Amino acid sequence: MKRTASILLLTRLWLLGMCMMLAACATQLAPAYDKAVVDGLAAVNTDAMILFASVSNGTDKSSFASRADKYNSLIGRLDALSLQAGARPMPKNKVTDAINRALDKRGSTGIVDDDSTPPSAYAIRKVSDTLAKMRDTDRQQGVTAYEALAFKGQAVIYLDQAITYENFLQR
Repeated sequence: MKRTASILLLTRLWLLGMCMMLAACATQLAPAYDKAVVDGLAAVNTDAMILFASVSNGTDKSSFASRADKYNSLIGRLDALSLQAGARPMPKNKVTDAINRALDKRGSTGIVDDDSTPPSAYAIRKVSDTLAKMRDTDRQQGVTAYEALAFKGQAVIYLDQAITYENFLQR
């Protein structure tokens, strides 16, 4: 009886110790916070909203030349920010690796996990793509007020995602 109680006590102590060790583990699942990326996003966000406000009533292709530099500056800055945000090393997600090994054993397809690109880099690229499409449309035929609103809506979604993710990293 004493031996069983001792084994039970040792087992509980071992489990408690393991729980404490696991609780002390700090696994990083996201890249490090970068103030330069956050500041760059804030500046680009402001400039993009100014551009959207300036075209909110629609544009005519004959006046495109007056906006071309604004488009090109924003697109270039967004591309640079996307590269900067994506260049940070992403920690390897071992949980996904373990899940994929288990799925492979069952003959199932693994989870697609792009550990190489932070979500903010993807969102920033999508804002750049949106502004490039808006620039090209503006150059070819001008942009109607509804098109400007649609382009702005799409850019706002991706800017919100990028800004939220980057600010979250500042924990």
